[in-house]
Amino acid sequence: MTSKRPLWLYPLFQIPGILLGLFLVLALLFWLLGWGRPTVAVTIALDLSPSTYEKSPFNDPSTVKAQEVAAVRSYLEQNSQQLKIPNQIQILGFGGQVVELTRGFLSDRQQLETELTNALANPSLPLRIGDGTNLNQAIEQGTKALGSLSQHCRELLLVTDGAADVSPSVIAQAVSQGVKINALVVGVDAPQLQMAASGTRGIYIQGVGSSLQAFLTDRFFPRFNSNLRWIALWLGLAWVALMWLLTLPLDRWVFQGWLSLPMNLSGQLALGNAFFWSGLTPFILWRVWQFLGLPFFSSC
Repeated sequence: MTSKRPLWLYPLFQIPGILLGLFLVLALLFWLLGWGRPTVAVTIALDLSPSTYEKSPFNDPSTVKAQEVAAVRSYLEQNSQQLKIPNQIQILGFGGQVVELTRGFLSDRQQLETELTNALANPSLPLRIGDGTNLNQAIEQGTKALGSLSQHCRELLLVTDGAADVSPSVIAQAVSQGVKINALVVGVDAPQLQMAASGTRGIYIQGVGSSLQAFLTDRFFPRFNSNLRWIALWLGLAWVALMWLLTLPLDRWVFQGWLSLPMNLSGQLALGNAFFWSGLTPFILWRVWQFLGLPFFSSC
């Protein structure tokens, strides 16, 4: 044991060590600099049906509807401050009917807030929205609008206080257009909306009470603009490099030195550990990417 060369002089130690350092640096740079974030378009559909403000005035600041609007404004603020390339955003209001609250997709916060404020101040808006909660129409119109954009990840975010039917054909249309349906539900559970979110790899959150603003900025915004798929890639490759880096230490210090195993057996165990993790890590990454999306091949 004492006559053997130091481990760091062997290529089997040097090459994995260099790769380990490279992959960790890449993971750190992607995390700090936000490299690999997707270009995102978001349609936010707000439930403005009478149940969101009950017997109060339409623009009363104490209603669920007012909480929805405040949460959207927080999203717009975060969008303008934290992203080099802000999300393209369109805001819809829906009840029995769907009404555009902003014209098309915009990334400028001031313009979005101005158009949203003007639309909400229009005294005819409650009549145009009507009664009921027409989720099918909200999803259809949001999907149609998002489908007109190319080179964007397409996110549809529904903020509603009630359950309603969601047609399987509407979900299928969203899937065909590459639109993810996300839902933030205040109050009762909405199983069909949950199924729609699950079927399109979106997020479903129910029973949030007065936490709309926090969920929109802390859960949905980071998910829409995440580069975790890239960070997972570099960390996964770093883990494989680490397992190969440990081959010689395991062989010499653990299996031969501590456990006193024969040289041939200790070498087989050390290499077996490296090959095991080299095979398992891609499978783990694939499972992660099924939820987050594939790097290289798809940004969404």
